[in-house]
Amino acid sequence: MTLQVLLLAASEGAEEKAPPVIDIDGTVLLQFGIFLAMFFVLSEFLWKPYLKMRTERAHRIEGAEKTAAEAAARAEQLEREFKEKMGKARQSAEEERLRLSNEGRLRETELLASARDRAQSRVRATREQVNRQVEQAQAELLERADGLSRLLAGRLLGREV
Repeated sequence: MTLQVLLLAASEGAEEKAPPVIDIDGTVLLQFGIFLAMFFVLSEFLWKPYLKMRTERAHRIEGAEKTAAEAAARAEQLEREFKEKMGKARQSAEEERLRLSNEGRLRETELLASARDRAQSRVRATREQVNRQVEQAQAELLERADGLSRLLAGRLLGREV
């Protein structure tokens, strides 16, 4: 029985209320005050500078992106202008090349015609000179032919003709 009494007494004592997990007393106010103090200190010295730095960084990134986009647009515009100018320069160079080629052909034709004319005039002059010399030679031969034919006939016949 004594054991039963002891067990009964022990079970009644065990059924008594256990102490609460959170004890609300004056320390809660002290903990809340520490929390508020840390909140304001960390807010002022950690969160605000961090958020300010992130905002500034975002603005710098946006500015850099904007600057890069403007530079890319400017580069594209300059490239278009360059290609346009190069196209015009090529076209103008091609026109100039064609003009010079045509002028060269004209000049070549003129030079060839001039050279042909000079050559023909020299050929005519040479033919005239040759014809004159032939006529002179023929006249000389005709003059000499009579004497030579008599001399030849005399030698062939063995007597004077």
